[in-house]
Amino acid sequence: MLTLVRARRMGGKAGEPIPAAFPALERAGVHVRRGQLTLIAAGPGVGKSALVATIAVMAEVPTLYFSADSDAFTQYTRLGAMVTETEVWKVEKDLEEGRSVHYDMQINRLDYLRWNFDPSPTLDTLDLDVQAFGYAYGCWPQLIVIDNLKNVWSDSDGEFNRLGEIIDFLHELGRTTGAAIIALHHLTGEYDDGIRAAPMSALLGKISKVPEMILTLHKTGSSDFGNMILNVSPVKNRGGRADPSGNWSIELPADLERMRIG
Repeated sequence: MLTLVRARRMGGKAGEPIPAAFPALERAGVHVRRGQLTLIAAGPGVGKSALVATIAVMAEVPTLYFSADSDAFTQYTRLGAMVTETEVWKVEKDLEEGRSVHYDMQINRLDYLRWNFDPSPTLDTLDLDVQAFGYAYGCWPQLIVIDNLKNVWSDSDGEFNRLGEIIDFLHELGRTTGAAIIALHHLTGEYDDGIRAAPMSALLGKISKVPEMILTLHKTGSSDFGNMILNVSPVKNRGGRADPSGNWSIELPADLERMRIG
């Protein structure tokens, strides 16, 4: 048994925010914290992968990114667009025509990012890769991204039990390693269009009890990707303000053609 003061000291940096990517979120008290589980949920194509990729790039901390939902080519074109402020379609065209050196150089500078592209990772896969990261680099990742929950497999029967087991595993993983864990997730069907604020109750599988922070996303503004607003609704936030209805949100300008947010 420990006193609370000693327990906090023994926890190291647990609870401290990773470097902020978005000042607007930081001012609103929305922080991705070490040792805690953050869930980001939205309909398809709203921008949750772009948001978490920006967080990972801007944090500049040792990161292990499980990209089950997107292959290496897709992630390359997205990051290439992000770091060079080029349209994604232009990056793809340059790759097709053999002009990749410029993008290679910029992406190689992100040497704090490591990737796993297993399309259906198990909990054992996640655990073994985190351990391998520790052996290879002499430290745990400070940020672990799961993109996304529906692609992770467990032995539990039924969607509700499967998602619950995965969430419990990720929560324990954050406590054990001290890493900030971000998992991407989907919403119930009526919010799939991504144009309405989504409440906490819209989470697929009703897995809201364990994560320390839950953010839902929806978009407003122009219908083209070059001029839209990504609205981030903190529906659960143990470290600050939240509104479970989703009606309170922080606006982030977004240009998804160039994968730029904020």
